[in-house]
Amino acid sequence: MELTASQVRKLILDEHALLRDEMQDIDLLLKDIAAKRSEAAERLQLRMQRFYEAFLKHIAHEDSVLRPVLADIDAWGAVRVEKMDDEHREQRTAIAALTALNPMADFDDYLMRVRAFVAALAADMAVEERECLSPEVLRDDTIVIDTFIG
Repeated sequence: MELTASQVRKLILDEHALLRDEMQDIDLLLKDIAAKRSEAAERLQLRMQRFYEAFLKHIAHEDSVLRPVLADIDAWGAVRVEKMDDEHREQRTAIAALTALNPMADFDDYLMRVRAFVAALAADMAVEERECLSPEVLRDDTIVIDTFIG
C-alpha cells in the first residue's frame, strides 16, 4: 500500500512524538544520575541502548517511506533527500560511537556526550519537521507551475 504525503507526514510526526517522550525520560534520568551514579549509569546505558535501537528503526523507516515522497514532492526534493541522508549517516555514526563507550570509564564524559547527542537530535527533528514534514511541503495535492509564456 502506497502512502499519501499527508499519511507519511503524520506517521513520521507520530514517531517524532514518541522519540521526544523517550528523550524527556532520558533527560530526567540524566538529572537523577548525579545522586546515584553507579545504579543510574547502568540504567542509563540500558535506556540509551533501547533508544538507539528505536531511533535506528525510525531513521530506517524514514529512509523507506519519507525519502521517496520527499524526492518527488517538489523542485527541492533532491536537496531535502541529500540533507536527510547526510543527517542519518551522521546520526548512525554518533550512535555507533556512543554505543562503544563504557560509561563507567569516564562517567562525566559519557553524560556530556549523551546530553549533546539528545540535544542535537531534538534540534535536528525540529528542523526536519519544519523543512520536510510541514503540511506546506508534504501535501497530497500536486503543485502545478504555469509555464505558459507569451
